[in-house]
Amino acid sequence: MTKRRMKLRFFLILIIQVSLVAYLHAQTITQFEGKYKAGVNDYKQQRYAAAMEKLSPLTIASSNASYSTLAPYAHYYYALSAYQLKRYRESRQMLLQLQSRYPGWNKINDVYYLLGANNLATGQLKEAMENLSRIKDSSLAKDVQDLKQYHFNALNDLAKLKDLQRQYPTDRDVAVVLVQQVEGAASSTQTDIQYAQQLEKQFKISTKEKAVVAEDKPKSTIPKNDNQWKKGYLEVSVLLPFRLDEFSASKRRTNQFAYDYYIGLTMAKEKLSSEGININLWAYDISNDPKPMSVVAENASFRKSDLVIGPLYAGTFDVAAQYIGGSNAVMLNPLSADAGLLKTGSNVYLAHPGIPFQMQKAAQWMKTVAYGPSAAIYYGGTSKDSSMAFTYADEWKSKGGKIIEMVKIRSDREWLESKISLFETTKPSHIALFSTEAGTGPMLIEVVNGRKLNTTPILATSTSFNMQQSRVSKYGTRLYLLETDYVDREKEGIREFQKNYWNLNNTFPSVYSYQGYDQLLFFGRMMSQYKDGLSRGLEIRKHVDEDYLLSGFDYTKSHDNQITPVLKYSGSKWVPVN
Repeated sequence: MTKRRMKLRFFLILIIQVSLVAYLHAQTITQFEGKYKAGVNDYKQQRYAAAMEKLSPLTIASSNASYSTLAPYAHYYYALSAYQLKRYRESRQMLLQLQSRYPGWNKINDVYYLLGANNLATGQLKEAMENLSRIKDSSLAKDVQDLKQYHFNALNDLAKLKDLQRQYPTDRDVAVVLVQQVEGAASSTQTDIQYAQQLEKQFKISTKEKAVVAEDKPKSTIPKNDNQWKKGYLEVSVLLPFRLDEFSASKRRTNQFAYDYYIGLTMAKEKLSSEGININLWAYDISNDPKPMSVVAENASFRKSDLVIGPLYAGTFDVAAQYIGGSNAVMLNPLSADAGLLKTGSNVYLAHPGIPFQMQKAAQWMKTVAYGPSAAIYYGGTSKDSSMAFTYADEWKSKGGKIIEMVKIRSDREWLESKISLFETTKPSHIALFSTEAGTGPMLIEVVNGRKLNTTPILATSTSFNMQQSRVSKYGTRLYLLETDYVDREKEGIREFQKNYWNLNNTFPSVYSYQGYDQLLFFGRMMSQYKDGLSRGLEIRKHVDEDYLLSGFDYTKSHDNQITPVLKYSGSKWVPVN
Protein backbone atom coordinates (compact mmCIF):
# COMPACT_ATOMS: atom_id res chain seq x y z
CA MET A 1 0.00 0.00 0.00
CA THR A 2 1.42 3.42 -0.97
CA LYS A 3 2.18 6.10 1.60
CA ARG A 4 -0.64 8.30 0.21
CA ARG A 5 -3.21 5.47 0.34
CA MET A 6 -2.20 4.60 3.92
CA LYS A 7 -2.65 8.24 5.01
CA LEU A 8 -5.99 8.45 3.23
CA ARG A 9 -7.12 5.23 4.88
CA PHE A 10 -6.27 6.53 8.35
CA PHE A 11 -8.06 9.77 7.48
CA LEU A 12 -11.20 7.86 6.50
CA ILE A 13 -11.06 5.71 9.64
CA LEU A 14 -11.06 8.95 11.64
CA ILE A 15 -14.15 10.21 9.80
CA ILE A 16 -15.94 6.87 10.24
CA GLN A 17 -15.15 6.85 13.96
CA VAL A 18 -16.40 10.41 14.36
CA SER A 19 -19.57 9.61 12.41
CA LEU A 20 -20.16 6.56 14.62
CA VAL A 21 -19.67 8.64 17.77
CA ALA A 22 -22.12 11.18 16.36
CA TYR A 23 -24.68 8.45 15.74
CA LEU A 24 -24.32 7.01 19.27
CA HIS A 25 -24.64 10.45 20.82
CA ALA A 26 -27.76 11.04 18.74
CA GLN A 27 -29.39 7.91 20.17
CA THR A 28 -28.99 9.19 23.73
CA ILE A 29 -30.00 12.82 23.22
CA THR A 30 -32.49 13.93 25.84
CA GLN A 31 -35.98 15.19 25.26
CA PHE A 32 -35.15 18.10 27.56
CA GLU A 33 -32.34 19.35 25.33
CA GLY A 34 -34.42 18.92 22.19
CA LYS A 35 -37.32 20.94 23.57
CA TYR A 36 -34.97 23.59 24.91
CA LYS A 37 -33.31 24.17 21.52
CA ALA A 38 -36.70 24.15 19.78
CA GLY A 39 -37.98 26.77 22.23
CA VAL A 40 -34.90 28.94 21.76
CA ASN A 41 -35.29 28.70 17.99
CA ASP A 42 -38.92 29.78 18.28
CA TYR A 43 -37.80 32.80 20.29
CA LYS A 44 -35.17 33.71 17.69
CA GLN A 45 -37.86 33.49 14.99
CA GLN A 46 -40.12 35.76 17.10
CA ARG A 47 -42.62 32.95 17.70
CA TYR A 48 -42.92 33.92 21.34
CA ALA A 49 -46.09 32.02 22.26
CA ALA A 50 -44.68 28.82 20.73
CA ALA A 51 -41.43 29.35 22.64
CA MET A 52 -43.32 29.66 25.93
CA GLU A 53 -45.28 26.49 25.21
CA LYS A 54 -42.11 24.47 24.56
CA LEU A 55 -40.12 25.93 27.44
CA SER A 56 -42.84 25.76 30.09
CA PRO A 57 -42.38 22.02 30.90
CA LEU A 58 -38.64 22.64 31.30
CA THR A 59 -39.20 25.08 34.15
CA ILE A 60 -40.85 22.49 36.42
CA ALA A 61 -38.48 21.66 39.26
CA SER A 62 -38.77 17.86 38.97
CA SER A 63 -38.00 17.88 35.23
CA ASN A 64 -34.76 19.82 35.26
CA ALA A 65 -32.88 18.61 38.34
CA SER A 66 -30.19 16.93 36.23
CA TYR A 67 -29.93 19.73 33.68
CA SER A 68 -28.88 22.63 35.90
CA THR A 69 -26.84 24.27 33.13
CA LEU A 70 -29.76 24.62 30.72
CA ALA A 71 -32.59 25.01 33.20
CA PRO A 72 -31.97 28.66 34.18
CA TYR A 73 -31.70 29.56 30.49
CA ALA A 74 -35.06 27.88 29.86
CA HIS A 75 -36.55 30.06 32.62
CA TYR A 76 -35.00 33.19 31.16
CA TYR A 77 -36.11 32.56 27.57
CA TYR A 78 -39.64 31.87 28.83
CA ALA A 79 -39.64 35.17 30.76
CA LEU A 80 -38.19 37.06 27.80
CA SER A 81 -40.84 35.60 25.45
CA ALA A 82 -43.58 36.62 27.89
CA TYR A 83 -42.11 40.14 28.07
CA GLN A 84 -42.18 40.43 24.27
CA LEU A 85 -45.88 39.50 24.35
CA LYS A 86 -46.46 42.11 27.12
CA ARG A 87 -47.49 39.35 29.49
CA TYR A 88 -45.55 41.10 32.24
CA ARG A 89 -47.04 39.23 35.19
CA GLU A 90 -46.01 35.83 33.76
CA SER A 91 -42.58 37.15 32.88
CA ARG A 92 -42.05 38.49 36.39
CA GLN A 93 -43.24 35.29 38.08
CA MET A 94 -40.85 33.16 36.00
CA LEU A 95 -37.94 35.48 36.78
CA LEU A 96 -38.66 35.31 40.51
CA GLN A 97 -38.77 31.52 40.24
CA LEU A 98 -35.43 31.55 38.43
CA GLN A 99 -33.96 33.87 41.06
CA SER A 100 -35.18 31.61 43.88
CA ARG A 101 -33.95 28.35 42.37
CA TYR A 102 -30.63 29.56 40.93
CA PRO A 103 -29.43 32.48 43.12
CA GLY A 104 -25.83 31.81 42.10
CA TRP A 105 -26.50 31.78 38.34
CA ASN A 106 -23.67 33.60 36.57
CA LYS A 107 -26.21 35.61 34.55
CA ILE A 108 -28.27 36.79 37.52
CA ASN A 109 -27.67 40.41 36.47
CA ASP A 110 -29.75 39.72 33.35
CA VAL A 111 -32.57 38.56 35.63
CA TYR A 112 -32.43 41.84 37.57
CA TYR A 113 -32.45 43.75 34.28
CA LEU A 114 -35.52 41.99 32.89
CA LEU A 115 -37.30 42.29 36.24
CA GLY A 116 -36.66 46.04 36.09
CA ALA A 117 -37.98 46.18 32.54
CA ASN A 118 -41.19 44.44 33.63
CA ASN A 119 -41.57 46.79 36.62
CA LEU A 120 -41.15 49.88 34.45
CA ALA A 121 -43.64 48.59 31.88
CA THR A 122 -46.27 48.24 34.65
CA GLY A 123 -45.47 51.52 36.41
CA GLN A 124 -43.79 49.97 39.46
CA LEU A 125 -41.06 52.61 39.68
CA LYS A 126 -39.74 51.81 43.15
CA GLU A 127 -39.46 48.08 42.45
CA ALA A 128 -37.78 48.86 39.12
CA MET A 129 -35.18 51.07 40.76
CA GLU A 130 -34.45 48.40 43.37
CA ASN A 131 -34.00 45.63 40.80
CA LEU A 132 -31.87 47.74 38.46
CA SER A 133 -29.67 48.91 41.36
CA ARG A 134 -28.71 45.29 42.03
CA ILE A 135 -26.97 44.98 38.67
CA LYS A 136 -23.21 44.76 39.14
CA ASP A 137 -22.27 43.99 35.52
CA SER A 138 -20.83 47.16 33.93
CA SER A 139 -21.57 45.85 30.42
CA LEU A 140 -25.29 46.40 31.14
CA ALA A 141 -24.88 50.05 32.17
CA LYS A 142 -25.88 51.53 28.79
CA ASP A 143 -28.90 49.22 28.54
CA VAL A 144 -30.05 50.20 32.03
CA GLN A 145 -29.64 53.87 31.19
CA ASP A 146 -31.68 53.57 28.00
CA LEU A 147 -34.42 51.60 29.71
CA LYS A 148 -34.85 54.04 32.59
CA GLN A 149 -34.69 57.17 30.46
CA TYR A 150 -37.34 55.89 28.04
CA HIS A 151 -39.85 54.98 30.73
CA PHE A 152 -39.20 58.07 32.86
CA ASN A 153 -39.73 60.27 29.80
CA ALA A 154 -42.97 58.43 29.08
CA LEU A 155 -44.30 59.45 32.53
CA ASN A 156 -44.70 63.05 31.36
CA ASP A 157 -45.42 63.96 35.00
CA LEU A 158 -43.09 66.60 36.43
CA ALA A 159 -44.35 66.20 40.01
CA LYS A 160 -43.78 62.43 39.95
CA LEU A 161 -40.30 62.91 38.49
CA LYS A 162 -39.39 65.43 41.19
CA ASP A 163 -40.54 62.98 43.83
CA LEU A 164 -38.51 60.20 42.20
CA GLN A 165 -35.44 62.42 42.08
CA ARG A 166 -35.79 63.19 45.79
CA GLN A 167 -35.98 59.47 46.57
CA TYR A 168 -32.92 58.74 44.42
CA PRO A 169 -30.83 61.92 44.57
CA THR A 170 -27.67 60.22 43.20
CA ASP A 171 -29.32 58.60 40.19
CA ARG A 172 -28.02 60.34 37.09
CA ASP A 173 -30.63 58.89 34.73
CA VAL A 174 -33.50 60.34 36.75
CA ALA A 175 -31.74 63.73 36.79
CA VAL A 176 -31.24 63.73 33.01
CA VAL A 177 -34.92 63.00 32.36
CA LEU A 178 -36.05 65.63 34.86
CA VAL A 179 -33.88 68.26 33.12
CA GLN A 180 -35.32 67.17 29.74
CA GLN A 181 -38.89 67.49 31.08
CA VAL A 182 -38.34 70.91 32.66
CA GLU A 183 -36.73 72.38 29.55
CA GLY A 184 -39.37 70.90 27.27
CA ALA A 185 -42.46 71.97 29.24
CA ALA A 186 -44.00 75.38 28.65
CA SER A 187 -45.56 75.24 32.13
CA SER A 188 -42.19 75.01 33.95
CA THR A 189 -41.84 77.66 36.66
CA GLN A 190 -38.71 79.69 37.38
CA THR A 191 -38.15 77.47 40.39
CA ASP A 192 -38.31 74.39 38.16
CA ILE A 193 -35.79 75.93 35.77
CA GLN A 194 -33.37 76.80 38.57
CA TYR A 195 -33.72 73.28 39.99
CA ALA A 196 -32.96 71.82 36.55
CA GLN A 197 -29.91 74.05 36.16
CA GLN A 198 -28.58 72.82 39.51
CA LEU A 199 -29.00 69.18 38.40
CA GLU A 200 -27.41 69.96 35.06
CA LYS A 201 -24.37 71.39 36.82
CA GLN A 202 -24.23 68.66 39.46
CA PHE A 203 -24.34 65.78 36.98
CA LYS A 204 -22.51 67.63 34.15
CA ILE A 205 -25.33 66.94 31.67
CA SER A 206 -24.37 67.95 28.11
CA THR A 207 -26.66 69.58 25.54
CA LYS A 208 -26.32 66.53 23.29
CA GLU A 209 -27.25 64.22 26.14
CA LYS A 210 -30.42 66.16 26.89
CA ALA A 211 -31.63 65.61 23.32
CA VAL A 212 -31.39 61.81 23.43
CA VAL A 213 -34.47 59.70 24.15
CA ALA A 214 -33.85 55.94 24.32
CA GLU A 215 -35.98 53.28 22.64
CA ASP A 216 -38.40 51.11 24.59
CA LYS A 217 -36.85 47.67 24.53
CA PRO A 218 -34.64 45.49 26.68
CA LYS A 219 -31.19 44.86 25.33
CA SER A 220 -31.23 42.48 22.39
CA THR A 221 -28.38 40.30 23.67
CA ILE A 222 -29.43 37.03 25.23
CA PRO A 223 -27.23 35.92 28.14
CA LYS A 224 -24.76 33.35 26.87
CA ASN A 225 -23.05 30.54 28.70
CA ASP A 226 -19.62 31.86 29.70
CA ASN A 227 -18.21 28.33 29.63
CA GLN A 228 -18.28 28.47 25.82
CA TRP A 229 -15.26 30.77 25.89
CA LYS A 230 -13.52 29.41 28.99
CA LYS A 231 -13.00 25.83 27.92
CA GLY A 232 -9.68 26.59 26.18
CA TYR A 233 -10.55 25.27 22.72
CA LEU A 234 -13.00 25.73 19.86
CA GLU A 235 -15.37 22.99 18.70
CA VAL A 236 -15.62 22.96 14.89
CA SER A 237 -18.14 20.70 13.13
CA VAL A 238 -17.56 20.00 9.44
CA LEU A 239 -20.62 18.90 7.44
CA LEU A 240 -19.42 17.77 4.00
CA PRO A 241 -20.42 15.09 1.46
CA PHE A 242 -17.58 12.61 2.13
CA ARG A 243 -19.86 9.80 0.80
CA LEU A 244 -18.04 7.09 2.70
CA ASP A 245 -20.30 4.39 1.28
CA GLU A 246 -18.93 5.16 -2.21
CA PHE A 247 -15.29 5.47 -1.17
CA SER A 248 -12.56 3.76 -3.16
CA ALA A 249 -8.91 4.55 -2.53
CA SER A 250 -7.98 3.38 -6.03
CA LYS A 251 -9.81 6.10 -7.95
CA ARG A 252 -10.38 9.82 -7.81
CA ARG A 253 -13.86 10.73 -6.66
CA THR A 254 -16.35 13.32 -7.89
CA ASN A 255 -16.42 14.66 -4.33
CA GLN A 256 -12.63 14.82 -4.04
CA PHE A 257 -13.07 18.50 -3.13
CA ALA A 258 -14.49 17.48 0.28
CA TYR A 259 -11.35 15.53 1.18
CA ASP A 260 -9.06 18.26 -0.18
CA TYR A 261 -10.94 20.88 1.82
CA TYR A 262 -10.75 18.82 5.01
CA ILE A 263 -6.98 18.32 4.65
CA GLY A 264 -6.69 22.12 4.39
CA LEU A 265 -8.62 22.35 7.67
CA THR A 266 -6.25 19.96 9.41
CA MET A 267 -3.24 22.02 8.30
CA ALA A 268 -4.90 25.21 9.56
CA LYS A 269 -5.58 23.45 12.85
CA GLU A 270 -1.82 22.84 13.27
CA LYS A 271 -1.06 26.46 12.40
CA LEU A 272 -3.60 27.73 14.93
CA SER A 273 -2.20 25.39 17.58
CA SER A 274 1.20 27.08 17.15
CA GLU A 275 -0.59 30.38 17.88
CA GLY A 276 -2.12 29.04 21.08
CA ILE A 277 -5.59 28.47 19.54
CA ASN A 278 -6.76 24.89 20.03
CA ILE A 279 -9.31 23.38 17.65
CA ASN A 280 -11.31 20.16 17.87
CA LEU A 281 -12.43 19.08 14.38
CA TRP A 282 -15.54 16.88 14.07
CA ALA A 283 -16.34 15.53 10.60
CA TYR A 284 -19.87 14.48 9.60
CA ASP A 285 -20.76 12.81 6.31
CA ILE A 286 -23.65 15.03 5.16
CA SER A 287 -24.98 15.32 1.60
CA ASN A 288 -28.48 16.41 0.56
CA ASP A 289 -30.61 14.01 2.60
CA PRO A 290 -32.21 15.91 5.52
CA LYS A 291 -32.71 12.78 7.68
CA PRO A 292 -29.04 12.24 8.65
CA MET A 293 -28.72 15.99 9.18
CA SER A 294 -31.67 15.93 11.56
CA VAL A 295 -29.98 13.16 13.53
CA VAL A 296 -26.74 15.15 13.74
CA ALA A 297 -28.66 18.29 14.79
CA GLU A 298 -29.92 16.37 17.84
CA ASN A 299 -26.39 15.23 18.72
CA ALA A 300 -25.09 16.50 22.08
CA SER A 301 -21.56 16.97 20.72
CA PHE A 302 -22.79 18.86 17.67
CA ARG A 303 -24.81 21.15 19.93
CA LYS A 304 -21.57 22.27 21.57
CA SER A 305 -20.19 23.57 18.26
CA ASP A 306 -18.62 27.02 18.17
CA LEU A 307 -18.22 26.97 14.37
CA VAL A 308 -20.21 24.86 11.89
CA ILE A 309 -18.78 24.57 8.35
CA GLY A 310 -21.40 23.43 5.81
CA PRO A 311 -23.63 21.76 4.80
CA LEU A 312 -23.38 22.50 1.08
CA TYR A 313 -26.84 21.56 -0.18
CA ALA A 314 -30.17 23.28 0.32
CA GLY A 315 -31.92 20.19 1.71
CA THR A 316 -29.53 19.93 4.64
CA PHE A 317 -28.43 23.55 4.99
CA ASP A 318 -31.91 24.61 6.13
CA VAL A 319 -32.02 21.85 8.75
CA ALA A 320 -28.65 22.87 10.18
CA ALA A 321 -29.47 26.59 10.01
CA GLN A 322 -32.68 26.03 11.96
CA TYR A 323 -30.64 24.70 14.86
CA ILE A 324 -27.75 27.16 14.54
CA GLY A 325 -30.20 30.08 14.54
CA GLY A 326 -31.09 29.21 18.13
CA SER A 327 -27.55 28.67 19.38
CA ASN A 328 -24.36 30.59 20.03
CA ALA A 329 -22.51 28.96 17.12
CA VAL A 330 -21.40 30.56 13.86
CA MET A 331 -22.36 28.86 10.58
CA LEU A 332 -20.10 29.16 7.52
CA ASN A 333 -20.98 28.00 4.02
CA PRO A 334 -17.55 27.36 2.48
CA LEU A 335 -18.47 27.32 -1.21
CA SER A 336 -21.83 28.94 -2.00
CA ALA A 337 -22.32 32.38 -3.56
CA ASP A 338 -26.07 32.35 -2.84
CA ALA A 339 -26.62 35.52 -0.80
CA GLY A 340 -30.14 34.29 -0.01
CA LEU A 341 -28.62 31.87 2.51
CA LEU A 342 -27.80 34.81 4.74
CA LYS A 343 -31.52 35.27 5.41
CA THR A 344 -31.60 32.01 7.36
CA GLY A 345 -29.90 33.54 10.40
CA SER A 346 -27.91 36.44 11.79
CA ASN A 347 -24.97 34.14 12.55
CA VAL A 348 -24.64 32.72 9.01
CA TYR A 349 -21.66 33.72 6.84
CA LEU A 350 -20.50 32.97 3.30
CA ALA A 351 -16.80 32.37 2.64
CA HIS A 352 -17.29 33.80 -0.87
CA PRO A 353 -18.88 36.99 -2.19
CA GLY A 354 -22.57 36.58 -2.99
CA ILE A 355 -23.71 36.88 -6.59
CA PRO A 356 -25.25 40.38 -6.11
CA PHE A 357 -21.92 41.73 -4.83
CA GLN A 358 -19.97 40.00 -7.60
CA MET A 359 -22.21 41.51 -10.25
CA GLN A 360 -22.06 44.94 -8.64
CA LYS A 361 -18.26 44.95 -8.74
CA ALA A 362 -18.19 43.48 -12.26
CA ALA A 363 -20.51 46.18 -13.62
CA GLN A 364 -18.53 48.90 -11.88
CA TRP A 365 -15.33 47.69 -13.53
CA MET A 366 -16.82 47.21 -17.01
CA LYS A 367 -18.15 50.76 -16.81
CA THR A 368 -14.52 51.92 -16.75
CA VAL A 369 -13.30 49.83 -19.72
CA ALA A 370 -16.37 49.61 -22.00
CA TYR A 371 -16.82 52.73 -24.14
CA GLY A 372 -20.57 52.70 -24.48
CA PRO A 373 -23.76 51.61 -22.73
CA SER A 374 -24.70 48.52 -24.77
CA ALA A 375 -23.97 44.98 -23.57
CA ALA A 376 -24.51 41.48 -24.94
CA ILE A 377 -24.96 38.78 -22.30
CA TYR A 378 -24.58 35.02 -22.74
CA TYR A 379 -25.07 32.37 -20.09
CA GLY A 380 -24.94 28.61 -19.63
CA GLY A 381 -27.45 26.04 -18.48
CA THR A 382 -26.99 25.98 -14.71
CA SER A 383 -29.09 27.94 -12.25
CA LYS A 384 -25.97 29.79 -11.11
CA ASP A 385 -25.22 30.83 -14.70
CA SER A 386 -28.68 32.29 -15.21
CA SER A 387 -28.73 33.92 -11.77
CA MET A 388 -25.47 35.70 -12.52
CA ALA A 389 -26.64 36.75 -15.99
CA PHE A 390 -29.94 38.28 -14.91
CA THR A 391 -28.41 39.92 -11.83
CA TYR A 392 -25.69 41.44 -14.02
CA ALA A 393 -28.27 42.68 -16.53
CA ASP A 394 -30.18 44.46 -13.77
CA GLU A 395 -26.96 45.91 -12.36
CA TRP A 396 -25.79 47.15 -15.77
CA LYS A 397 -29.15 48.78 -16.52
CA SER A 398 -29.15 50.45 -13.10
CA LYS A 399 -25.94 52.19 -14.19
CA GLY A 400 -27.54 53.58 -17.35
CA GLY A 401 -26.60 50.70 -19.63
CA LYS A 402 -28.78 48.70 -21.99
CA ILE A 403 -28.89 45.05 -23.03
CA ILE A 404 -28.98 44.51 -26.81
CA GLU A 405 -28.82 40.70 -26.66
CA MET A 406 -29.28 38.13 -23.92
CA VAL A 407 -29.05 34.46 -24.90
CA LYS A 408 -28.87 31.13 -23.09
CA ILE A 409 -26.19 29.25 -25.00
CA ARG A 410 -24.78 25.79 -25.65
CA SER A 411 -21.11 24.89 -25.70
CA ASP A 412 -21.29 24.08 -29.41
CA ARG A 413 -19.47 26.11 -32.08
CA GLU A 414 -22.02 25.51 -34.84
CA TRP A 415 -24.93 26.38 -32.54
CA LEU A 416 -23.19 29.59 -31.42
CA GLU A 417 -22.53 30.64 -35.02
CA SER A 418 -26.23 30.33 -35.85
CA LYS A 419 -27.70 31.90 -32.69
CA ILE A 420 -25.43 34.84 -31.88
CA SER A 421 -26.30 38.07 -33.71
CA LEU A 422 -24.15 39.38 -36.53
CA PHE A 423 -24.27 42.86 -34.96
CA GLU A 424 -24.24 44.49 -38.38
CA THR A 425 -25.80 47.73 -37.17
CA THR A 426 -25.54 48.06 -33.38
CA LYS A 427 -22.47 46.57 -31.77
CA PRO A 428 -22.08 45.87 -28.04
CA SER A 429 -19.65 47.98 -26.07
CA HIS A 430 -18.82 44.85 -24.08
CA ILE A 431 -19.76 41.18 -23.83
CA ALA A 432 -20.52 39.23 -20.63
CA LEU A 433 -20.33 35.45 -20.40
CA PHE A 434 -21.52 33.42 -17.40
CA SER A 435 -20.89 29.71 -17.86
CA THR A 436 -19.63 26.74 -15.88
CA GLU A 437 -18.55 24.81 -19.01
CA ALA A 438 -14.81 25.21 -19.49
CA GLY A 439 -14.86 25.16 -23.30
CA THR A 440 -17.43 27.90 -23.72
CA GLY A 441 -15.08 30.87 -23.32
CA PRO A 442 -12.64 30.22 -26.18
CA MET A 443 -15.49 29.12 -28.44
CA LEU A 444 -17.52 32.28 -27.83
CA ILE A 445 -14.50 34.52 -28.38
CA GLU A 446 -13.79 32.88 -31.73
CA VAL A 447 -17.39 33.42 -32.78
CA VAL A 448 -17.53 37.11 -31.78
CA ASN A 449 -14.17 37.67 -33.48
CA GLY A 450 -15.89 36.55 -36.65
CA ARG A 451 -18.38 39.39 -36.05
CA LYS A 452 -15.45 41.86 -36.20
CA LEU A 453 -15.55 42.37 -32.44
CA ASN A 454 -11.85 41.58 -32.03
CA THR A 455 -11.20 44.35 -29.50
CA THR A 456 -14.52 44.39 -27.65
CA PRO A 457 -14.00 43.97 -23.87
CA ILE A 458 -15.24 40.67 -22.48
CA LEU A 459 -16.25 39.88 -18.92
CA ALA A 460 -16.40 36.14 -18.19
CA THR A 461 -16.48 33.71 -15.31
CA SER A 462 -13.17 31.87 -14.98
CA THR A 463 -15.15 28.61 -15.16
CA SER A 464 -15.84 29.45 -18.84
CA PHE A 465 -12.21 28.49 -19.53
CA ASN A 466 -9.93 25.61 -18.67
CA MET A 467 -7.42 27.76 -16.85
CA GLN A 468 -4.85 24.94 -16.67
CA GLN A 469 -4.91 24.02 -20.37
CA SER A 470 -6.20 27.02 -22.34
CA ARG A 471 -3.85 29.86 -23.18
CA VAL A 472 -6.24 32.34 -21.61
CA SER A 473 -3.50 34.97 -21.40
CA LYS A 474 -3.70 35.53 -25.17
CA TYR A 475 -7.05 37.24 -24.56
CA GLY A 476 -5.59 39.33 -21.74
CA THR A 477 -5.83 42.74 -23.37
CA ARG A 478 -9.62 42.51 -23.59
CA LEU A 479 -10.66 39.76 -21.14
CA TYR A 480 -11.64 40.28 -17.49
CA LEU A 481 -12.33 37.26 -15.31
CA LEU A 482 -14.68 36.70 -12.40
CA GLU A 483 -12.78 34.51 -9.95
CA THR A 484 -13.59 34.29 -6.24
CA ASP A 485 -10.59 32.08 -5.42
CA TYR A 486 -7.66 33.94 -6.93
CA VAL A 487 -4.41 32.01 -6.45
CA ASP A 488 -1.17 33.96 -6.81
CA ARG A 489 1.25 31.10 -7.46
CA GLU A 490 4.20 33.45 -7.10
CA LYS A 491 3.23 34.18 -3.50
CA GLU A 492 5.72 32.84 -0.97
CA GLY A 493 2.95 31.55 1.29
CA ILE A 494 1.47 29.51 -1.57
CA ARG A 495 4.82 27.93 -2.35
CA GLU A 496 5.45 27.05 1.27
CA PHE A 497 1.97 25.56 1.63
CA GLN A 498 2.43 23.48 -1.54
CA LYS A 499 5.71 22.11 -0.17
CA ASN A 500 4.18 21.16 3.18
CA TYR A 501 1.11 19.69 1.50
CA TRP A 502 3.26 17.54 -0.77
CA ASN A 503 5.29 16.23 2.17
CA LEU A 504 2.08 15.20 3.93
CA ASN A 505 0.05 13.86 1.00
CA ASN A 506 2.39 13.11 -1.92
CA THR A 507 0.31 15.37 -4.13
CA PHE A 508 -0.22 19.06 -4.71
CA PRO A 509 -3.18 20.92 -3.15
CA SER A 510 -6.28 21.92 -5.04
CA VAL A 511 -7.98 25.27 -4.54
CA TYR A 512 -10.29 23.55 -2.03
CA SER A 513 -7.32 22.84 0.22
CA TYR A 514 -6.40 26.53 0.11
CA GLN A 515 -10.00 27.39 1.01
CA GLY A 516 -10.13 25.01 3.96
CA TYR A 517 -6.84 26.33 5.29
CA ASP A 518 -7.73 30.01 4.94
CA GLN A 519 -11.27 29.76 6.25
CA LEU A 520 -10.46 27.88 9.46
CA LEU A 521 -7.36 30.01 10.04
CA PHE A 522 -9.38 33.21 9.71
CA PHE A 523 -12.48 32.25 11.71
CA GLY A 524 -10.41 30.45 14.33
CA ARG A 525 -8.37 33.59 14.94
CA MET A 526 -11.38 35.90 14.94
CA MET A 527 -13.46 33.73 17.28
CA SER A 528 -10.53 33.33 19.65
CA GLN A 529 -10.03 37.10 19.74
CA TYR A 530 -13.62 38.39 19.79
CA LYS A 531 -15.56 35.41 21.19
CA ASP A 532 -19.29 36.28 21.28
CA GLY A 533 -18.41 39.71 19.88
CA LEU A 534 -17.39 38.13 16.57
CA SER A 535 -19.86 40.08 14.41
CA ARG A 536 -18.54 43.37 15.77
CA GLY A 537 -14.94 42.23 15.33
CA LEU A 538 -15.55 41.32 11.69
CA GLU A 539 -16.96 44.77 10.98
CA ILE A 540 -13.81 46.58 12.12
CA ARG A 541 -11.60 46.01 9.06
CA LYS A 542 -10.84 43.79 6.08
CA HIS A 543 -8.06 41.19 6.24
CA VAL A 544 -6.14 41.00 2.96
CA ASP A 545 -2.46 41.60 3.72
CA GLU A 546 -1.98 38.81 6.24
CA ASP A 547 -0.72 35.24 5.79
CA TYR A 548 -3.80 33.93 4.01
CA LEU A 549 -3.24 31.96 0.81
CA LEU A 550 -6.07 33.40 -1.27
CA SER A 551 -7.46 36.95 -1.40
CA GLY A 552 -8.39 37.36 2.26
CA PHE A 553 -11.63 38.32 3.98
CA ASP A 554 -13.86 41.38 4.18
CA TYR A 555 -17.01 41.26 6.31
CA THR A 556 -17.05 44.96 7.17
CA LYS A 557 -20.36 45.59 5.39
CA SER A 558 -22.00 42.21 4.91
CA HIS A 559 -21.98 38.56 5.98
CA ASP A 560 -20.72 37.47 2.57
CA ASN A 561 -16.99 37.88 1.93
CA GLN A 562 -16.83 41.11 -0.08
CA ILE A 563 -13.42 40.74 -1.70
CA THR A 564 -13.54 42.11 -5.26
CA PRO A 565 -13.66 39.08 -7.60
CA VAL A 566 -12.62 40.75 -10.90
CA LEU A 567 -9.21 39.89 -12.39
CA LYS A 568 -7.24 41.53 -15.20
CA TYR A 569 -4.12 40.32 -17.00
CA SER A 570 -1.05 42.30 -15.98
CA GLY A 571 2.42 41.53 -17.29
CA SER A 572 2.59 37.77 -16.96
CA LYS A 573 -0.27 36.88 -14.63
CA TRP A 574 -3.85 37.56 -13.62
CA VAL A 575 -4.26 40.01 -10.74
CA PRO A 576 -7.25 41.58 -8.93
CA VAL A 577 -8.33 44.88 -10.50
CA ASN A 578 -8.08 46.62 -7.12
